[in-house]
Amino acid sequence: MATEMALVQTNLHFKRLTLTEAVAYIVGTNVGAAVLALPYAARQAGYPGIVAAAVLATFFSIVSHLYIAESMLRTPSVTQLVGLFRTYLFKGRANGLYLWFLFIMTIGVAIPTLTSYIIGGAQSISAILGISTGAAQCIFLVPGMAIVWLGLKATGVLQKAASLLMGAVLLLLTFLSLGHQQAILSRLAHFDAGAFWPILPVAIFTCLSQNTVPEVVRGLAHEPRLVPKAIVYGLLINLVFVLVVPLSVFALLPADKIAEVATTSWGRALGLSGLIMANCFAFFALLTSFWGTAGTILTNIVDVLKLPSEWHLGYRLLSFAITLVPSLIIILCRFTSFVDLIKIAGSIGGVLLALLPVLILWRARRHGARSPEYIAPAWLGRPVQAGMILFYLGTMIYAALAL
Repeated sequence: MATEMALVQTNLHFKRLTLTEAVAYIVGTNVGAAVLALPYAARQAGYPGIVAAAVLATFFSIVSHLYIAESMLRTPSVTQLVGLFRTYLFKGRANGLYLWFLFIMTIGVAIPTLTSYIIGGAQSISAILGISTGAAQCIFLVPGMAIVWLGLKATGVLQKAASLLMGAVLLLLTFLSLGHQQAILSRLAHFDAGAFWPILPVAIFTCLSQNTVPEVVRGLAHEPRLVPKAIVYGLLINLVFVLVVPLSVFALLPADKIAEVATTSWGRALGLSGLIMANCFAFFALLTSFWGTAGTILTNIVDVLKLPSEWHLGYRLLSFAITLVPSLIIILCRFTSFVDLIKIAGSIGGVLLALLPVLILWRARRHGARSPEYIAPAWLGRPVQAGMILFYLGTMIYAALAL
């Protein structure tokens, strides 16, 4: 029977976050590659398609995040997603096999995700400074890897500052775009229903931050009741970014002029100052996403390998290398493109990170050993779960058939 008890620190240490920092952790992790790739992916479908896809994806993402939050709060020891899989889904002889399968799948989502951030961030730096791609990638990786190494608290503090900066720059860019002489607002009304489905994997990726929930719980362990509030605020603020960036791009540019990383063509259309601002926005969006995603993958590695401590130097170096080296190899070998990486991560990650939490919640409600500070409301029950399963599985099947 579940009992009241404080959350227990494990090999993953508690680092206190404020509510604002926890919200910013979710916002900063999400506002990144997919937000910048969405206008290109939706250039045929049009802006109404983006609105529909983004609202659907955000709703189901909020539900999935809240399921994970409740499951985490029913578990005495703070763990990561792979730890929840181990606790509630896989036991007995098959435990090791299934857990490693899920770990590989998690890394399989992380690799294209982190790679897309590095590629897109380097493109933004190159557009501003006019330097080679290799040099731009190095410039991106230095602050990217440094903050990941410093851990949860440093990431939360810098996510807050960067999110506020991105919001201010986006407001200015939107004002300049909608008031520009080349802006044609009637473009926003164009919608091609036949081109809607390719948007979904990218839209899912705009709010695919289920991996951040354990970090938010860890940061708010001193006040767990704030966890659902941080999740809802973070994903709704992210939705604003997701809707406003394409709004400005579609009003300013015809579909055939939108680049894979939207801020590249968006900035050029606004002149030199617009180019600098748009690509600075892209740089910080991708950098903050890199911080959040790489940090959660690193702690998942610590969890699944059952390392003694995330702050033991040797073990941290090992986890750090497993997190980042595969992406660096993909970049050096030039295996795939920016938008392709987003679609791969969105279609696979949607199923892995959005459907499994339903199974975890069912088990946690039966076997959880802790009385949770938050319980998902009854209206988020079986009908919503069925709709979520259809949404994510349908998207994955479509993405697989479209390859």
